[in-house]
Amino acid sequence: MKRDLVSIIDVKDDLKELVRLAIDMKGEQKDGLQMSPFNGKVLGMIFEKPSLRTRVSFDVGFTQMGGTALYLSPKEIQIGERESTYDVAKVLSRFVDMIMYRAFDSKNVEELARHADIPVINGLDNVEHPCQAVADFMTMTERKGDLKGLKLAWVGDGNNVLHSLMLGGAILGMNVTAACPEGFEPDEGIVKKAKRIGEDTGTRVEITGSPEEAVEEADVIYADTWVSMGDEEEKEKRLEIFRPYQVNMGLFNKAKGDAIFMHCLPAHRGQEVTDEVMDHKRSAVFDQAENRMHAQKAIMIRLAGLR
Repeated sequence: MKRDLVSIIDVKDDLKELVRLAIDMKGEQKDGLQMSPFNGKVLGMIFEKPSLRTRVSFDVGFTQMGGTALYLSPKEIQIGERESTYDVAKVLSRFVDMIMYRAFDSKNVEELARHADIPVINGLDNVEHPCQAVADFMTMTERKGDLKGLKLAWVGDGNNVLHSLMLGGAILGMNVTAACPEGFEPDEGIVKKAKRIGEDTGTRVEITGSPEEAVEEADVIYADTWVSMGDEEEKEKRLEIFRPYQVNMGLFNKAKGDAIFMHCLPAHRGQEVTDEVMDHKRSAVFDQAENRMHAQKAIMIRLAGLR
């Protein structure tokens, strides 16, 4: 049966195993054990939003596994405009073996996955960023071991990355507290879904307006840009509203003494995070960036049913 990764919920039953597979595959590569499970296969990569990490990590990762990655720019594919999502799904299913779609609208990702005859991976949309979350939980596991009972503190905008982290944290038994300004909280429906999952795993998912409250006893502090793609018109307004949510050493020191700092990048130093925190010995941001490739390799292997 075809598998897709549109939401982190799509790997709910094997998220922990997926994280472990990513760690194992990273170790295999570091040991020089190179396999080519996608020899002769093609990954189609549809980009509506630009990205350094998503583009390079998928391209290099699929190439390392023996395949060819094909970049499709916004000018070449205008899903829902130049031609229907259904037609794009059916045409690409005849040409390539797997699709990664980095999109503006989650509805287009869902529709593409519904109609494609091959696996579809959500490389980011306006609701979730599941690939980032898998890489993040991989990084946390490398640094902290078993995540059950640990606390993740999010400080900033209630965005797509937070949505996937809340859902994934609840699945893995990791408590998540998000500090967001009024009017910038995460989607209520996703919060409720994460809390329902948390009832089964003994996990707390909480939303607060206080960064200090969020980071108290936190094992991981996570920040993201205050102005995402599509929010540029609100830049000055957002910079003023989010100023109290900067992760600086004063806030970082209110967490546990061995807490790590994470950021999915790109980071705007001096805005959501200071240089001191970004470059701190307990910052994991560049491990996260590297782990995008390893996590996505594991995702592609798992969706293809190879391991």
